[in-house]
Amino acid sequence: MCCFFIFILFISCAVCQASRQFSIKTGESVTIPCRYDRKYIQHKKYWCYGGTFNFCTIQAYANNTKGKVTVTDYPAESLFTVTVNNLQTGNTGWYWCAVEISGPDVGEYLYITVKSDPDLSVMESRVRGEEGGNITVQCFYSAAYQNTQKQWCRFKDGRCNSVGRTATSQNSAVNISDDGRRSFSVQMSGLKKSDAGWYWCSAGDLQVPVHISVNNSTVFLNVTTNTDQQKDNSVHEMMSLWLLVAVGLGLLLILVSIVTYMFRKTCKKENQTRTRKKSNDAAAHTPSSAVDHEGDVTYSSVFYATKNQTQSLRVKDDEVTYSKMNSPPVRDDEVTCGNVHSLGDRDNEVTYSTVVRD
Repeated sequence: MCCFFIFILFISCAVCQASRQFSIKTGESVTIPCRYDRKYIQHKKYWCYGGTFNFCTIQAYANNTKGKVTVTDYPAESLFTVTVNNLQTGNTGWYWCAVEISGPDVGEYLYITVKSDPDLSVMESRVRGEEGGNITVQCFYSAAYQNTQKQWCRFKDGRCNSVGRTATSQNSAVNISDDGRRSFSVQMSGLKKSDAGWYWCSAGDLQVPVHISVNNSTVFLNVTTNTDQQKDNSVHEMMSLWLLVAVGLGLLLILVSIVTYMFRKTCKKENQTRTRKKSNDAAAHTPSSAVDHEGDVTYSSVFYATKNQTQSLRVKDDEVTYSKMNSPPVRDDEVTCGNVHSLGDRDNEVTYSTVVRD
């Protein structure tokens, strides 16, 4: 029976590659890359949990999400990734990156430890850089791994760089330095597009996956930025020009309104002056009526009276006869004086007359 169990264990691991171990902090997420042969591009990929490959539990297939597990296939890179969210201590155990084929499935086993204080971690699991620029990845390890070997490895080809060595390849230059205070840093300079991909920090038998993205060069970005700035400047200049034109038109309109108002006011005053002057001239050449010279009218009374009655003469209102005579204005040098004579010799036939001159 014991021999049969050993045989089964040998068969289940016959197609396995070397194991990888991860230490994850409780409550966090992790994305793990899994590599496969290009001849399996069209085959199903899956993530499996269990100590024995033949009896493991499939948690999710590629390009699908089940629970807190998401599997995504990248055929162009011959790999798929497994993202597990909100890991807890109960998730500690053996897992398998597997490919389903007609014969026995092929897979790579790895071990995940979940605890509150992980033995190896990184500050950022996804780092972005610019072509030709530099990036720095900070890796932290526990005291238990103080004296272990620290490495920075490329997932695609398995090439690794160790602490204290500066490696220069056809890609970027890599420098790893350990400060001896439970952290070491990885600096990649002169980045190229081909540097993009998956890497991992390692301390002893522990690994932490890190994904590097390389964007377009700084020069291209600067050109784009300058172009955008020029467009923004042009828009601002156009807006400023339109604002000045609007202000100028507004001031011109106000000035025209003021001039028009002053002109109309001046014309109104001149018209009033002309009208007043014409009225004065018309009044000067128009004969005055009796009403206008009522104060200059002399009333004449004509009646008969005897000499004896002259002293005590009283005239009744209904016996008074009023008369007036108007004449055109006469200059002083044209005044003609005359005497008014009575029509008879009788004293009781005295006639009084008055000449009124307007």
